[in-house]
Amino acid sequence: MYSYSIADLEKLSGIKSHTIRIWEKRYSLVVPNRTDTNIRSYNDDQIKKILNVSLLIKNGHKISKVASLTPDQISESVQKLIKLSKGFEAYINSFIISSIQFDEPLFQKTYDELLVEHDLASIYESVFIPTLRRIGTLWSSGKIFPAQEHFLSNLIKQKFHHAIESVPKSIRVNKKAFLFLPPWEDHDFALMYADLVLKKIGFDVVNVGKTISFDSILLCIDKIKPDMIFTTFIVGQKVTLLQKFCDDIKSNSSCKLFYAGNADLLRLVNTQGKVFLSLNEFDSYFSNLSFAS
Repeated sequence: MYSYSIADLEKLSGIKSHTIRIWEKRYSLVVPNRTDTNIRSYNDDQIKKILNVSLLIKNGHKISKVASLTPDQISESVQKLIKLSKGFEAYINSFIISSIQFDEPLFQKTYDELLVEHDLASIYESVFIPTLRRIGTLWSSGKIFPAQEHFLSNLIKQKFHHAIESVPKSIRVNKKAFLFLPPWEDHDFALMYADLVLKKIGFDVVNVGKTISFDSILLCIDKIKPDMIFTTFIVGQKVTLLQKFCDDIKSNSSCKLFYAGNADLLRLVNTQGKVFLSLNEFDSYFSNLSFAS
């Protein structure tokens, strides 16, 4: 098992480190390992317990009562809460736990429960994005090893691939969309989301994914002759590089240009295209079929 600091628990659960220490001292909620210098460390099972306890506390349960429950009783209480809750925190916790413990059945069970009332697009926005942000915080600081984050990302991508393949082919608007990432980018969830939305309204979508050279992008534009281009800026880069990229795309294409991603980066450049600063903006724009008609 991997080990985590008390600061990691705070980032994942939203419970302050001071409060976790009080729970340990007063209720023996978890018993962390300690280094020779008395620094706390926690294992996967302890993280799972803190996440579940924090969820119950945030939903009105008393810590004194929760602390007296067995792990099975805590899990049972969490499952009851998930069925009754209208929010998404319980699902986020479940996906975090499935990632940390490589628990695909838990991922699938949680996803199936969400699908009863939500489609993939809303699950992505309300649950997957917050989950990936919390996991990403630990991954970027080296607190979880990359395979745990990749495990969760790949499971989410499988859901997108299935949803994209399942889009009915009956609707067609005789428009082509070219989706790609700039050469320095590696985060392609936005492309998959756009792929799904655009195919649902009838676009023929060419999604080449991540990390192709700029020359390859230009060759694709020439061969595909798209009616629209969509790409994203996520990773920080020099403004001059971003601006040159936008200028070069504009000078080598005559179609509509669309950008999304990091709002702070997008505000620094003139994309010479339409910029989406949120998923809601993207959905709202493309729900108006006048562009596709």
